Amino acid sequence: MKRRHFSFFMFSFLLTGCAVGPDYVAPKIDFASTWFSPHTEAVNEESVKTEWWTIFGDPLLEKYIHATATGNKDVEIALANLRRARASRNEASASLWPQIGSDAQAERSQSSRKVTTSSTGSNAIRNFYDAGFDASWELDLFGGNRRSIEAAKAREESAVADYRAVMLASLSEVARLYYEARGLQKRISITDENSKLLKKTFELIEARYKAGEASEFDLSRARGEYQLTRSRLPNLRADLYATLFSLSVLLGQPPEAVLDEMEQVQPLPAPPDLVPVGLRSDILRRRPDIQRAERQLEAEVADIGSALSDLFPKFFLTGDAGRQARVFGDLFSSGSGVWSLGSLVSWPVFKGGALRAEVKVQEAESEAALATYHKAVLEAVADVETALTQYGQELETRKLLSEGVQSRRQSVELAQKLFDAGEQDYLAVLDAERELTASEDDLVTSETRSIVKLIALFTALGGGWEAFDEQRSETSMTPAKP
Repeated sequence: MKRRHFSFFMFSFLLTGCAVGPDYVAPKIDFASTWFSPHTEAVNEESVKTEWWTIFGDPLLEKYIHATATGNKDVEIALANLRRARASRNEASASLWPQIGSDAQAERSQSSRKVTTSSTGSNAIRNFYDAGFDASWELDLFGGNRRSIEAAKAREESAVADYRAVMLASLSEVARLYYEARGLQKRISITDENSKLLKKTFELIEARYKAGEASEFDLSRARGEYQLTRSRLPNLRADLYATLFSLSVLLGQPPEAVLDEMEQVQPLPAPPDLVPVGLRSDILRRRPDIQRAERQLEAEVADIGSALSDLFPKFFLTGDAGRQARVFGDLFSSGSGVWSLGSLVSWPVFKGGALRAEVKVQEAESEAALATYHKAVLEAVADVETALTQYGQELETRKLLSEGVQSRRQSVELAQKLFDAGEQDYLAVLDAERELTASEDDLVTSETRSIVKLIALFTALGGGWEAFDEQRSETSMTPAKP
């Protein structure tokens, strides 16, 4: 019984052996759990909402988000890269299994009658038939193949992180372009309305000028204000079309489809009272760039073991079995069988230090990957802190501009009353209207920026890809149809 147990242990050792090289240990990150930014009155530490775009309550945006997840070409490219990484991992896994091949041969040959052993030369023409299987199996005693599989699996997971990063970037860009388009639509609407009001003002001044109640200077000034305001519309419309065309590319749709759906102007959403941002430590699992950096580090550590294993001998079991005959009809008859079993040891004796140098290369690669990981974490924290600060500052700007617009409207009303009472000329009214137009445009721009910077905050926090991660699992092994 003891002999059987010992034999089983030896057989298991031959199959599994040991794995040389360091085992991967996740690096420790030590930082404060809360965010540093002073502009945190509009946020809380609740978990980040996965489908953050629903916070705006816009059905068309939600439709575009889902269309991006399924139709965006960058997402399709990332899925193809993921399929490639998965196939590479499967290819590496095959090294643990016996490699079996088959072959068949039929040969007819003629040798010189001058060298044949037969005096009659009757054996100068020969037939030979051969069919069989051959097999070889590397016993991974030092774990080189297993380390290669670890590296391939880590790189597959790195490709998953790349897919998530592309998904997150695409979703964020769609949301940004969508609200920039909505902001441009509102600016166009305000500018158009103001130009119509200025046109009426110009026509009023023109009538008074003809009646001798207004000066030529007043008339020229009113005409100039109207023309100047009207001149802003072409560039605003050009910016709107360019934004919508970029949006259609991200959606994977023709431009006309987006133009039709975006034709109706929608108001910009008000910012939420509180934005959930979670804790600092949450970004370690949410940010795809951090996920990718860690998986690359894991792959480089595994490559050290793979390089170390090349310093040790490699053991193979070999064998073949088949049938041979000179007559095809005898190929499967009794006595035609052949077989062989053997073993092979391969050990590089001298390569001028190349193998040890390769180990040093892989160790340096892992050190660089570790530094890259720590850098990715620091950059992620800085991204969130910057986004928090910019969002908080923009909310303050938006509030002040909103108050300023109210004051400008009161100024226009007062200037108009004074003009109607004959207490001042119309220049004061034109100045007040011009300042109101500029303030309203600044307010819409700030409203748009506050939404865009909120989207940038969600992007920095790394959320959104989770909503479509199941899609990756279902489609990552299915090539896209042409």
